[in-house]
Amino acid sequence: MPRKDNSETSDTGILADGGENGDRKRLIDHVEVICEAILGSGTITIGQLDRLVPGEMLMLDSSPADPAEIRVNGKVIARGEVVTVDDRFAIRLTEIG
Repeated sequence: MPRKDNSETSDTGILADGGENGDRKRLIDHVEVICEAILGSGTITIGQLDRLVPGEMLMLDSSPADPAEIRVNGKVIARGEVVTVDDRFAIRLTEIG
């Protein structure tokens, strides 16, 4: 049966636009997901992995100028550049989607 108020409903039945008053929170907004910033990747053998020691460097397949990927639950959702903010790393988003 079609909805009379023309608001969209997600697969979970939660109003996408917050309902008539607009200030109702969506339940899905509180679901936690794993968010990762991927700077690059590399391939090593099990033998090399077993011989790793503190201070050793692993070479990645990317350069510092390459964008970092932002993944949520393993899926790339954005890309950006690595920056520092108050002595911490951050990603300035340059592409979303």
